[in-house]
Amino acid sequence: MSEPMFFVAEFPEVFADACLRDSAGTLKFLSAYGRDGSIMQFEAALQIGHKEGGVRRFHLVGTDGARHAVEVGNADRLTKFSGRLPRQNLFGPLTQVWMYDKALVELDRANRIGWAMHRTVNDSPASACADRRLDGLLAKAWELTLQLSPVALAAPWKADVQAWCLEKNAHERLDGSMYPAIGNVDAMRVSITDHFLRFVSEQVKRKLFVI
Repeated sequence: MSEPMFFVAEFPEVFADACLRDSAGTLKFLSAYGRDGSIMQFEAALQIGHKEGGVRRFHLVGTDGARHAVEVGNADRLTKFSGRLPRQNLFGPLTQVWMYDKALVELDRANRIGWAMHRTVNDSPASACADRRLDGLLAKAWELTLQLSPVALAAPWKADVQAWCLEKNAHERLDGSMYPAIGNVDAMRVSITDHFLRFVSEQVKRKLFVI
């Protein structure tokens, strides 16, 4: 756990090192740590809903005191993966849980939509790390684009294709100004629309993309 940690204001014994939210502030991904009982209590509160005594919103608080609101939304769309940290760590026996929207790991091949995810190790200056984060995420997005596209895409087209995708929101990163990515995990929604296919076809016809 070398990354900056945030504690959950409503559950102060639960900590997080990464969180992604969509444009409405709704939870898409969370990496959290805590003792078994604390993690179980937190998970239960998210699942049972506000009316039954659970929570519909929680806040991550950083070392600077800034609070980041996270909307739970429909908890049925969330799934989790958990594991125990080695006992020989500074904090004693801890459980780590990843809670995430199922859509992040399920390709929608019918609609040609998927999510690319990438984790960056922050071991360089902030500006260099930001560039490396985006480069790593775009590399994953390109791999996904190749999987989803019904037409073949050549490697030399990558820069032009992704520039178009970013401009047209065919590549959408979960890192808005209101709800920025927290931690070193990034995600990007990749959508292959008919508009995308027309763009590729037109570039080939104009010999800007050479097969």
